[in-house]
Amino acid sequence: MATSAGDVNLVWQTFHQRLRGFILQRVHNPADADDILQEVFVRIYQHLATVQDTDRLQSWIFQITRNAIVDYYRKASRQPALMPEAALATLMMEDDSVVFNQQMADCLRPLLEYLPRPYREAVQLAELDGMPQGAIAQALGMSVSGIKSRVQRGRQKLKALLQTCCQLELDGQGNVIDYEMKDLSLCRSCGLAK
Repeated sequence: MATSAGDVNLVWQTFHQRLRGFILQRVHNPADADDILQEVFVRIYQHLATVQDTDRLQSWIFQITRNAIVDYYRKASRQPALMPEAALATLMMEDDSVVFNQQMADCLRPLLEYLPRPYREAVQLAELDGMPQGAIAQALGMSVSGIKSRVQRGRQKLKALLQTCCQLELDGQGNVIDYEMKDLSLCRSCGLAK
């Protein structure tokens, strides 16, 4: 089965922003992150046709990305100055919690629509767009403490909605490591239902 340009374009549209953010968390140079992202999509293009289980596509893509980051740091000229061996080992051992967190992020986007507008706007800007709360306060003409309260309340409301849909299992750092769907009608709206 050959990979079509349309398949790769769909993967690009779906994942490129999340993958770039994932890479930037580990490689703090935007130009290098873009190079790694390009390498990831070359690998995806070369091997997409070999993916048997499309339900595991996201896990597969994030594993390719982790491997590309490790390759970046393994290059002899970069490794000693940028990433010690222990950090490389940690990156290699990252488990599917990254994928679960990404699935939860995908679920939160449509659930945001259920929040009242002021909370939806604050959470969208702070959590999904990554805007600093000071900048949000300035943009919305509010105090920083007012925005902090609004974001916190919005998070609580969003968490309640998510827990209506799914039973979550978290690790010690609060990362989602597993979930079980409870309300399929809500899960269908967020895309977790299979």
